[in-house]
Order: sequence, then C-alpha cells, then structure tokens
Amino acid sequence: MNYAVEIAYLPEKEFLVLKGYVKLYDSDSAGENEDFLRKSLSDGSVERLKMAARSETVFILFCNTCVRDENEKCYVCGCDIACENLSGSQGCNEFEIVKLNSCEYIVYDCEFINETTLQNAHEKPDNLFWNGWLTENPYLCAIDNQNCKGNGFAAIELYTPLDPDAIDFHAKFFYPILRKSTT
Repeated sequence: MNYAVEIAYLPEKEFLVLKGYVKLYDSDSAGENEDFLRKSLSDGSVERLKMAARSETVFILFCNTCVRDENEKCYVCGCDIACENLSGSQGCNEFEIVKLNSCEYIVYDCEFINETTLQNAHEKPDNLFWNGWLTENPYLCAIDNQNCKGNGFAAIELYTPLDPDAIDFHAKFFYPILRKSTT
C-alpha cells in the first residue's frame, strides 16, 4: 500500500444513507458478517441512493453508531452506504439522513495494487491510525470520545472503484479527530 497522510477540515455534511452494520467480534469469538455492500450494489440500492441524493460519489460511514452486544461478544457498528445529500431529500423508507459535524480528520490517501480486496483494505490504515498516528499526536478519535459517541461523528471511507472484488483501487480513509484537552 502506498499512502500519504494529511489533516483536513471538513464542514458539517448531510448524507442520505442505506443503514447497515458490521459486527466486530472479540478475538476469542467467531462470527460472520453479511456482505451488505455487495448486496446493495447488486439489488440496485446504491443506484437508487445516488439518484435520490443527486450524487455520484458513494461513501461508507463507519461507526456513526456502535453498541456492545455481550451475548455475541461483539460491537455492532454502523456501516452505512452514503451519498452527500445534494438533493435536500428528507429521507424515506429506504434511506435515512445522517448529519456529521464539522471536524478535523486525519486522512489516509491510499493506493492498493494487487495486495488485498476492497473489503479488507481498511486494516492497514486502521492500524497506522489507531496504533501509530493517534498514539504519537495530541489528538483523540471523535468516535471514541464519550461526549461524542453517536453524536455526529463517523469514519468516512471512499473507494474508487466501488467494487468489493477489486484488487487495484484507490481509497481514502477519514478519521475524525479532536485535540486532547490541556486542562
């Protein structure tokens, strides 16, 4: 993976989304996730979303919501397919509105060439962010901040092309960050 890192500020944005989730299992638990992206691409949901939002750019919003399921020993995390709501749609039975607050993001701009699939691409930048950059800089991840959980923050992923089977693709990962308090 070739990549570049920068901090970028994104203003408040409203997205029209197909709500989905993934389960992040504890290391001693076995579990399986439905392939929400593949299903949504094949059943036409993504195309309907793009039309309703009047946007050709499709994002994945990760961890806008996240709850612990002790029975399955996992976190159930929001993994929504999203388009910026350029149409001003108020949502409907199929799509919901998600508003993300203005925020600074650490952005990993990555190129993957024949090394992984789009579905597993987040692992390397996640590791670089959570176990490297975040520990070395005076920031917190807004997703993990107790005052912000479920409150307008999500990691944003953008894949080109949006194809779960792609092994050559470009990806951008936006992790919302807040400066650590000095008090």
